[in-house]
Amino acid sequence: MDDDTQPRTPPRSTSRIGRAATLVVPALIGAGVALGVVGATVGFGDDTTTVIREPAASIVAAAPPGAASAGSSPAAEAPPNDGSTLSVAELVRRESPAVVLVSVRGEKGEGFGSGFVVDRRGHILTNAHVVDGGTAVTVMFADGTEEKARVLGVDNSTDLAVLKVGELPPGVRPVPLGDSAGLVVGQDVVAIGNPYGYERTATTGIVSALKRTIGSPNGFAIQNAIQTDAAINQGNSGGPLFDRTGRVIGMNTQIASQNGGNVGIGFAVPIDTIEPIAQSIIEDGTPRHAWIGITGRELTPALAEKLGLEGRRGVLIAETVDDGPAARAGLVAARDADADVPRGADLIVEVNGRPVTDMADVSQAVASRKVGDRISVTVLRGGQERTVALTLANRPAGLGTR
Repeated sequence: MDDDTQPRTPPRSTSRIGRAATLVVPALIGAGVALGVVGATVGFGDDTTTVIREPAASIVAAAPPGAASAGSSPAAEAPPNDGSTLSVAELVRRESPAVVLVSVRGEKGEGFGSGFVVDRRGHILTNAHVVDGGTAVTVMFADGTEEKARVLGVDNSTDLAVLKVGELPPGVRPVPLGDSAGLVVGQDVVAIGNPYGYERTATTGIVSALKRTIGSPNGFAIQNAIQTDAAINQGNSGGPLFDRTGRVIGMNTQIASQNGGNVGIGFAVPIDTIEPIAQSIIEDGTPRHAWIGITGRELTPALAEKLGLEGRRGVLIAETVDDGPAARAGLVAARDADADVPRGADLIVEVNGRPVTDMADVSQAVASRKVGDRISVTVLRGGQERTVALTLANRPAGLGTR
């Protein structure tokens, strides 16, 4: 996916990845039948590309849901993760018992996805589209234990759902959550999920790219998605993507494919985006999104030269939302946001002491915080840097700006 495009992949509509309009398949793994193939496929040269969100396909007959498989019993209680690099075998032994098979029944049949336990109270994270349209949700653990799950809440703008079960089986402990902000391209990752019903399948790869933009079920852009070549197939949606210390860095949600199978281009929603929203759903069932209330424009070298800011990097504030956190804190937007050379704007150079170069950096810094948190924003104004504090608000419905 080229960085200059912002594909949207809402369910039941056309999607784009790279420069191709693509087929969106927003369905669970169906028990023998697909739950829906919708949208339209448009050629990209001589090829077609498919973006799959919990793709529809038949369960492999040799591995029906619930069937015992080698190595599927829960691991003994492992010591707390100390941050050291683990072998893939050790990582899987430690963390796979917390990865569950999510079974969803609805008017269109039965489907399956993945999920992972995040606390000892029985909260489980998965994708919103995995449970979409479901009337009954069940999770199955590695020892074969099945528990009815309650959907506490969903956030379609990040494709997140939070489930709750009454009790965790012995030996199941929550996965540790990591930090997706510090990822680098090339580092090793491990995905665990239930592709085609093969429970707790582990695949390995690397972080192929960062700052990708993918679509959400309600049409919002999910920024800072992690691209990986770890094999992600139909049924992996909602499962965890780990770094090699065994910490979750993202939730696997989509693949780009020409044939519905893995071709080495998968996408995960970063855990920094998911975690604060999941916490708000756990608190009272309501997803809340930290929001700064601006639109911005990257200061490219060419634009910096025109503004006399050679050598500087950052984000020019194009607009501030009336009475939003940025406006209340006195941050200044461009006099003419639509001009080729917007003038008079504050240039954001740091958020919470971390340098920013584009709106994805700003989005990442904001999305990783909770509503009500105070952050510091350092701007360049009139040749001088100044730092202001502001309190993040809950993003108003229908607004996608940060």
